[in-house]
Amino acid sequence: MFASLLEQLGEAGRTPSEVPAAPKTPEALAEALFAVAAGTGAALFSVWAAEDPAEDGGEVEGSEPGTWINAGITFYFIAEDAPDRVGLLGGERVPVRQPLAYALYGPLGQALSAHAKRGADPKWPGRGSVSFPAGAADPDLVFRVSFRDDDLGTWTTAQARSRETRKAFPSIASLPLAADASAFLERYFRELDKALFNGQLVLLTGASGTGRSTTLRALMDALPDNVNALAAVEEPKGGAVGTIGMVRVGKELTLAQAVRSFLRQDPDLLFADEVRTLEDLRNLCNGALTGHGTVCVVEAKTPEDGYAWLTEAMPGLPLLPLTVHHTRDATTGTFGMTLHETKPTEDGTAQQLVPWAPPAGAGVPTPHVGVRPANPDELP
Repeated sequence: MFASLLEQLGEAGRTPSEVPAAPKTPEALAEALFAVAAGTGAALFSVWAAEDPAEDGGEVEGSEPGTWINAGITFYFIAEDAPDRVGLLGGERVPVRQPLAYALYGPLGQALSAHAKRGADPKWPGRGSVSFPAGAADPDLVFRVSFRDDDLGTWTTAQARSRETRKAFPSIASLPLAADASAFLERYFRELDKALFNGQLVLLTGASGTGRSTTLRALMDALPDNVNALAAVEEPKGGAVGTIGMVRVGKELTLAQAVRSFLRQDPDLLFADEVRTLEDLRNLCNGALTGHGTVCVVEAKTPEDGYAWLTEAMPGLPLLPLTVHHTRDATTGTFGMTLHETKPTEDGTAQQLVPWAPPAGAGVPTPHVGVRPANPDELP
């Protein structure tokens, strides 16, 4: 099987820079797959199994009558986008598939789980991580490994993240935000707080050059693996990002056009960089009010200015945004961030922005149960 995989990669012009020794055990095969992915420049690979009525599958006892279970390993390579590309970035994904005996699927899933140290981070029980080269202080690649268990076994997807990608998509914890606010915001997106899908728009405010776009990408990076997210950005960084569909907006494709297209695809979450017009903001508000988690960058000197623009776009509607405000000290160049929430005034006749404070007895946000699971082998 491994020899056949190498042959297929060679036919696709993707011969590994260094060919691993032929593996004799599932554990050795798990390690070899990461070496092959690194050596061929694969964006990701998946080890999968699915019931299939096709006659070229392998019939397995206990499956539905007339069905077979196919298993395989798929490597994905992303064709480089033209600088002026309009539309989905990294949209041309070239697969190289190798059939896998279903009897090996279970043991290989267990070996991959062990190799990637699945669940080592309690925040991500369904994730693991593999560095390449192993043990490097600043590895060339860090594979984010996601696991999905079902009746057939463990479906594994490993996404290669280069230094450039890791820098472009930092963790929320690395941002200049107070620790309690940072922890809340990270949980808010990792656990997909239900407020995201009940109309709570997330505004990233501040002047240009204060780190708003970096925060936008950090929020994308905090998402769990089972969401369908679409992002519209002016200056893409870090390459294609897992299952987040990203488009470049500008003269050829306006933000309003992109958002309208996004909504027709019914994503779980929308991300938009540099909202410049009331029409853009209105479209995003409509997305938030129709059940799509929505995050956008707005140029505003103060959080109140951002909120005022929001109410101008949607007058008379009770919008209660969560606002992340960005600043930069003119003298020292130091970046800062503060978190703000919207609450009723004392007389209850209006809404106002106030500094965010941990609610009394606050726990982990309630996960949103309506999010559709994504198939890692069918990326957007």
